[in-house]
Amino acid sequence: MYKNLLFLKFQLFTLLVLPYLIFSCTAGRKDIVPGVSLELSRQRYASISEIQYNIRFSIPSQFSEPVTGHETIHFVWKKSDNPVVLDFNVSIGYLQDLTVNENPVEYDFYDEHIRIDYSYFNEGSNTISITFRAGESSLNRNKDFLYTLFVPDRASTAFPCFDQPNLKAKYLLTLIIPDDWKAIANGRAVSEHNAAGQKVIGFAETKPISTYLFAFTAGKFKTVERTLNGRIMTMLHRETDSTKVADNIDKIFELHAHSIQWLEDYTGILYPFGKFGFALIPSFQYGGMEHPGAITYKASSLFLDPSATQNQLLRRASLIAHETAHMWFGNLVTMDWFNDVWMKEVFANFMAAKIINPFFPEINHDLRFLLAHYPAAYAVDRSKGTHPVQQQLENLKDAGTLYGAIIYQKAPIVIRKLERRIGKESMQEGLQQYLTTYSYKNATWDDLIFILNNKTKDDIHVWSNQWIKEKGMPKVFGIIRTNNDTTIKVLSIYQRDNAREKNIWPQQLSIKMRANDSLYHFAVDFNGKGAQIKEVNGLPEPDFIVFNAEGYGYGYFILGPGSKRAWLSQINDFEDPVFRGVGWLNLWENMLNNRVKPEDVLQTIIVSLDKEKEPLIIQHVLGYLNTLFWMFMTPEQRMKKATEIETLLWTKMEETDNPRLKAMWFRSYLSLAITKPAIESLYHIWQGEQPITGLQLSERDFTDMAMQLAIKDPDKNDKILDRQLERISDPDRKERMIFLMPSLSADQEIRDVFFESLRIENNRQHESWVQDAIGYLHHPLRAGSSEKYILPTLDMLEELQRTGDIFFPKSVLDNTLYGYQTDSAANIVRQFLYRNNHYPVKLKNKILQSADLLFRAEKILSVN
Repeated sequence: MYKNLLFLKFQLFTLLVLPYLIFSCTAGRKDIVPGVSLELSRQRYASISEIQYNIRFSIPSQFSEPVTGHETIHFVWKKSDNPVVLDFNVSIGYLQDLTVNENPVEYDFYDEHIRIDYSYFNEGSNTISITFRAGESSLNRNKDFLYTLFVPDRASTAFPCFDQPNLKAKYLLTLIIPDDWKAIANGRAVSEHNAAGQKVIGFAETKPISTYLFAFTAGKFKTVERTLNGRIMTMLHRETDSTKVADNIDKIFELHAHSIQWLEDYTGILYPFGKFGFALIPSFQYGGMEHPGAITYKASSLFLDPSATQNQLLRRASLIAHETAHMWFGNLVTMDWFNDVWMKEVFANFMAAKIINPFFPEINHDLRFLLAHYPAAYAVDRSKGTHPVQQQLENLKDAGTLYGAIIYQKAPIVIRKLERRIGKESMQEGLQQYLTTYSYKNATWDDLIFILNNKTKDDIHVWSNQWIKEKGMPKVFGIIRTNNDTTIKVLSIYQRDNAREKNIWPQQLSIKMRANDSLYHFAVDFNGKGAQIKEVNGLPEPDFIVFNAEGYGYGYFILGPGSKRAWLSQINDFEDPVFRGVGWLNLWENMLNNRVKPEDVLQTIIVSLDKEKEPLIIQHVLGYLNTLFWMFMTPEQRMKKATEIETLLWTKMEETDNPRLKAMWFRSYLSLAITKPAIESLYHIWQGEQPITGLQLSERDFTDMAMQLAIKDPDKNDKILDRQLERISDPDRKERMIFLMPSLSADQEIRDVFFESLRIENNRQHESWVQDAIGYLHHPLRAGSSEKYILPTLDMLEELQRTGDIFFPKSVLDNTLYGYQTDSAANIVRQFLYRNNHYPVKLKNKILQSADLLFRAEKILSVN
């Protein structure tokens, strides 16, 4: 332990102190701006075009040996007084040789850029040839495989390039790899031969793509090839469970083929990138990445267990449809600058929701859209860290901070509003024109709005400015004025925005009102701050009013006393599942705003779960139960309700014959079980002594059980973890388990050392593992001993943003802060923000988003 700490201190010195000493050598160069600034991008776009990279990477079999490369960049240069600037974010020694038009030249290489004086270039065609050592921070190199992940600005961490989205290029790639490796890339493999014990693969030239989309995967993979609808598809994977592969493979290919066919029909444009392939990576950072011809997925997102829930099946289908939709929305037409990165994500999500419908005819897709988008969007928009859909961006090094729920969940809600406003046919025609006009080029949101505006009589610019370029959401509430006989005279509905009083959120609302056991329905088109419904004149005073009855409206809908009582006591009495879904959203948001007590919501959850039949609602309400249990109940309150909750979940699991529902109930039970009998029962299940009838548990299920038990039954911690490690046969999953074990340890000192090790960048290579580990470190049952990790995590955040992938900082924050509810934890966050009052705004917003539930739990528990 002592030696580990000494080594850790040395690593920290080399990584945290030496960079400042090195930086002092170039600090006097005032013109240097790390990253790609908006100004630099505009200069290059004005003078550089028709780019082709002829690039070769040599990947040795020995993990300790460097990856080397050579490239020739062909491009057309328009005469300019500015230097030609390439991006290369590595140490100086990585650049080994450089020529321009086959001539040696002088150049400057500092602060992530290679600067070459304009005098070396000819107006017209030019070449730059470079020999280099590849930077490996975005090569995701493992001992027997690697994969690239260059979004949003990480291509330049691997090779010299013009790393901005609107300088699209064609790529000719050659890979030199160990002879027992396989590879996939954007282009089709056109040649392969062995030389000196290595395999040399040449790939066909790609269509024009942005640098963040250039990709290859290579390593010890298994290859599966299928032909569907006349198109050859290739899949690389490392899964060792042949049964799992056999159970999933047909559906994986089928979903891809269906997505391509649907998109070709909708857009009127054939698949635009020739070859189609994808690689499944065990430790991939997130669900998937849309590299044309070589999509990358997290293996566990596609290879599902037999006990996969309905939501997991839906998520897999949505993920495949989403990444496939990117071939048109994002790859064929790409945003001009990353401030419009949301465009590619919103249309991928929006199209995915349409694409998967035929595969799940039993699903209520309006309900699914509601539950898949609104809660996550509200989670950001209700926080003090919210932001517009379209954000400003001055430098690509900050582009990763733009990603989040506003892009992925709110933006599809907004686009659905737009489609309802202008009509489905006009939307489709406009998107077809947009894709045709800007094929293999770049475009902005305003370019699309110009096209769509010509497809409708409405002027949608005002609508766009509010929903796309302003942040937040309205509060919606109603006021009833009565006649002398207590019947209604008029119902007035208002919307307010605390952030900007002048904001007007144009939207259509569906109002449902119940009076004397009769339901009344009204439609309201909001184009101002208020609207009056005069048709209610003479109707009895209502029991309740719902302002978003069909689930199309967006905002915080404030519940009056009657509506509150109705949702709390009668939510299962309403036949329409979308209406019930709206009710749950309204209850939850009103609880978070301290208008409904958590204990009342908990009782409604317990009663409702015993009656609810709709799987999507069951899954969603179980999520609410988990958050309420761990964040809005004190430890004493949890123990008082634990047996009742555990009994309900176990009973529902035993009652259902549906294996997917059974798995859903069991996983919730696993998460919430805290009483000694429940933990002992889980231990016997994990031991194989107490099988669950009708539920087939996988290796992953047993691993999850072992990790939960290691925390909940610390006396058996070492025994459980060691035994589970022996059980795991897959080498990738075994390596993950070894990494996670210190975070699960019952020994506080081991957990402390493990947390300190995460300060070292190399120890964060597998980001998905790190995220899981942080979640285990901060499990609510460990809150008292883990609160001390919050501040150093916040101190590391800028480093995590600089070195990690796009979702990593926010995921670390979420896994750190979820489950805390005390004023001491909340004050750590507040004091950090107070001391760092000039903190980068976008990262500050991430902190405020992740801390929102903590702040609300602290306030609610102090009141109640």
